[in-house]
Amino acid sequence: MPVELTPGQEARRLLRRHHYGALSTTSQKYPGYPYGSFVDYVTDHQGRLVILISALAEHTYNIHQAPRVSLAVHDAGSQTQSLPRLALLGEAKLIGPDDTHHIRARYLRYFPEAEPLLALDFAFYRIEPHHIRSIAGFAQARWVSPTDFLALASQLTDVEESILAHMNTGHADALAVYAGRDHGVNAGAIAMIGLDYDGFDLRLGERLQRIEFDGFVADANAARERLVALARGN
Repeated sequence: MPVELTPGQEARRLLRRHHYGALSTTSQKYPGYPYGSFVDYVTDHQGRLVILISALAEHTYNIHQAPRVSLAVHDAGSQTQSLPRLALLGEAKLIGPDDTHHIRARYLRYFPEAEPLLALDFAFYRIEPHHIRSIAGFAQARWVSPTDFLALASQLTDVEESILAHMNTGHADALAVYAGRDHGVNAGAIAMIGLDYDGFDLRLGERLQRIEFDGFVADANAARERLVALARGN
């Protein structure tokens, strides 16, 4: 039976379903104006945004002077006012070297074409959420607290890569079941690239597909049980 989600959990799952959004920073060149740009992102295991940006970019210069930013995402469709969407307001912080290895590996699984950028002046920044405006649909807007939005601490940060390696070695049939057999994608071309508290992501050729759990997964044993159940169609 599906777990009933809080508004914050729904907002976190919306953010995880997407991998780019509109970033707004405070313009330093034109004081008083917001500066908008589009950025790719991944979420970490708690649901915080991680972006990879160039030291030469206008938004990076703005962040160094005024780190409070916002990022907006929305589900696709022709009637934007009736679609789920959110704006996350938070503080952008440069990610230190102690945390870079895991973030780098996770980011490059989603954006492998970004690897050459890491030899240039690009660096990872995490956006710590302070306020989240979540709109589930027409006239369904509310503010969500970071406490409700962020996932609980879990063991998945340390075991994610080993779980992915296990699933991508000898479990092509299970991956095909997760993806759905009507996609016309060879089972061998499907890879699991990320797993978190709320679900997991598959790469199907050049396309990504998000699979959400009915409930939450906080450790390797729970992940295994849920993945086995899904492979059996449960």
